[in-house]
Amino acid sequence: MSLTAKFALFTSALCLAIIFSITYLSYRISYQELERSLGLQLEAIVRTGATRIDGDAHDQIRTAEDETTPTFLALRDTLRQIKKANDLDTEVYTFRQKGETLEFVVMTNEKPFIGHTYKIRPEMRDTLIKGKAAHTALYEDTHGQWISAYAPIFDSAGNISGLLEADYEVHTFFTLLRDKFMYLMLKAMGFALVAICLSMLLARSVTRKLVYLTNITEKISLGKMDTPIVVQGRDEVAKLGGSLERMRESLVLAAKMLD
Repeated sequence: MSLTAKFALFTSALCLAIIFSITYLSYRISYQELERSLGLQLEAIVRTGATRIDGDAHDQIRTAEDETTPTFLALRDTLRQIKKANDLDTEVYTFRQKGETLEFVVMTNEKPFIGHTYKIRPEMRDTLIKGKAAHTALYEDTHGQWISAYAPIFDSAGNISGLLEADYEVHTFFTLLRDKFMYLMLKAMGFALVAICLSMLLARSVTRKLVYLTNITEKISLGKMDTPIVVQGRDEVAKLGGSLERMRESLVLAAKMLD
């Protein structure tokens, strides 16, 4: 393999390594930013939606027998309006704390499941205890992978009646992330192509001078010292050419003295 090819291969590999390392870092940053952005978006949805839910009416839903009552049906319609207004693909729920677990109260599903239990996630505790809206990072449970957000539901006395939850399923997250990744990869490939072209040009520039000096020194070794050595530039190769030119001049002078 020629020196030009080796130099170009090395510089290209170095450029590619740097570019794709930066691309991976950008991907990780995009992952975190998208995760946070979707969480905040959901948090805004549930914070606004929770203000539309009547906490006193919510307290009246206690058992599966309540699923046909006007109160339950009105609350479910409110949740469905929240879902439709925000283009949510997943169901929307409300919960009530029951000891160290939650129980479902109202849901947008056609078949209600009032009273079914759900484990309290750590992100829910600020909502249940302090009445603060919150959202999760990407997590996995028995039903899939999600990003969720929670907001408190207050009754007329200002007490926390329950919490409202909305979710993004993982496919929504990864669809957006894939779009971002493809954009980053296209940019990286463009930069890589430019870097490879520049490295090839640099390799040719450097090795052309070295090939020139090699040919000159071969001629000198054969006693042909009448051609001056001229290398343009101020880099190390040009300095080497200057040193060889002084050596050639010394050899020419020594040869004349011997004659």
